[in-house]
Amino acid sequence: MNRVLKYAWYQLIVILAAIVFAGVSAWIIFTYWRGNEFSILIPLAPLVLVHLFKVFFPLKAGEIAFDERDEKIMNRATKISFMGLFYIFAAGCLIPVLVIGNGSIHVMYLGWLLFTAAITFRIIWSTAVIIQYGHGGRDE
Repeated sequence: MNRVLKYAWYQLIVILAAIVFAGVSAWIIFTYWRGNEFSILIPLAPLVLVHLFKVFFPLKAGEIAFDERDEKIMNRATKISFMGLFYIFAAGCLIPVLVIGNGSIHVMYLGWLLFTAAITFRIIWSTAVIIQYGHGGRDE
């Protein structure tokens, strides 16, 4: 399996596991503690785990990290991710104003908007890389 494809699968699995972990953590905190002290550090921890890819999967001697095709796929996936990020970010900014009203949005919403944007970018990027490698045939 190609290193970029391996990274995309690793990133997608870590992020989706993080969403489940953050949901369970939020449910426990809000159910049993009934407070607003939900720390943003709990769901952001997987973003740190994503960057530990080089520790879990070190580059072997003589192995090429990526070539021109991989670079083209990563660039295209980044463009697709930014387009998806723009739509999610625009919806995240407009929907609360339309639903809740002007001047009544809680400040904590901004942190969640930033967190959602980061997670959305990672999910779209990983999915785009996996789909592009799937259309290119078997990569063994």
